[in-house]
Amino acid sequence: MLPPPDYSGAIDDIVAGLRMREIWGRMGWAEAKRRYRRTVIGPFWSSLSMAIFVVSLSIVWSQLWKIDPKEYVPYLTSGLMVWTFFSTCITEGCGVFVASENLIKQLRISYTMLVCILIWRNIIVLLHNFAIYILVVLFAHVPVTWATLLALPALALLCINIIWIAIVLGMFCARYRDIQQIIVSFLQVALFVTPILWSPAQLTGRAVYIVDYNLLYHYIEILREPLMGKAPPLWSWFMVLMSTIVGWGVTLFLYGRFRRRIAYWV
Repeated sequence: MLPPPDYSGAIDDIVAGLRMREIWGRMGWAEAKRRYRRTVIGPFWSSLSMAIFVVSLSIVWSQLWKIDPKEYVPYLTSGLMVWTFFSTCITEGCGVFVASENLIKQLRISYTMLVCILIWRNIIVLLHNFAIYILVVLFAHVPVTWATLLALPALALLCINIIWIAIVLGMFCARYRDIQQIIVSFLQVALFVTPILWSPAQLTGRAVYIVDYNLLYHYIEILREPLMGKAPPLWSWFMVLMSTIVGWGVTLFLYGRFRRRIAYWV
């Protein structure tokens, strides 16, 4: 039997979590510093790994597909940056409540605040990865246009979607721990199915549906295109906006019913 819904409590939790900017801002920053404590270059280790991957893949695949490296490298770099940020947030979101078991059981806190800490921590890493992007811009002469400014609202919209996804997955993974492994496996496959390492222009016939109705692609596209000096297609904006509306509607329904059980599940 389902518990009685507490939609007002769920909304209060979400609003309170978003408003605690000073708390999740400091905790996210402290967590990022803690992860790279006693290392020489800190978060730039992630950037270095990505740079090696981009260079290696660009040398081989640009020759394999007969693509100009100055065209492929910016596409690969921007797509991989956004995908790494998104997939890391989703993967860590699966265990966001389980990882904070002590806080949840000892204090009365906003669960949404825990998700905000996770996202802010990964935004810090994303900003470090921008060092690679700047080098790519200089190498490939990527144009910086007015459309580049769309990266800011695109990142904000992406984060809004990550919040509801992390809340839902965090609840389900707290109750059923195996779901996290399923999500990790799904994201590993999705990396190759989604146009990140390859271009949608390479598809023909009915295969284009893999792109048109692939929500993961549109999440990446609204931020990747501005980074390449272009405006994202309207279809991508539409898909992401619809995902935001439907996703938050489902989240409020589930969060209102099961939020009070999270403390028992973790």
